[in-house]
Amino acid sequence: MARGALTVAGIIEIVFRGIPAAIGVPAIATMFGLDFDYGFIPYVHAFGAVMIVFGIMFLIAAKVPERNTLVINIAILRFFFGILAQLWTFIQLSQLQMDMHVFWWIHIIIDAIMVLWLLAARTRVMAKIA
Repeated sequence: MARGALTVAGIIEIVFRGIPAAIGVPAIATMFGLDFDYGFIPYVHAFGAVMIVFGIMFLIAAKVPERNTLVINIAILRFFFGILAQLWTFIQLSQLQMDMHVFWWIHIIIDAIMVLWLLAARTRVMAKIA
């Protein structure tokens, strides 16, 4: 279970978040129906690099999850705080009377699924090594 959860987490971070953010071009923003602001490029590219590193770390940890409980905990925190960040964005946009694009709601749902899956996987791993 932990291998699968960490593998999927790694793929999500690299393919669906890291690479698009690291490239960070207007065409990718358009593809996702997002606005593109050139002022955010340094932050978006750095965010993409961090997501790629997380993805690689998750994929490496997936090989032997029992020896990588810290990485499982980091994955749980990463996806949990992803949910909090998106909800905070929703609150801020609501105050500006703006809507949050469905793209970001999908991210919240994916993050919630990953948190639950990783928590279940962590429970099994901890029982196995106890």
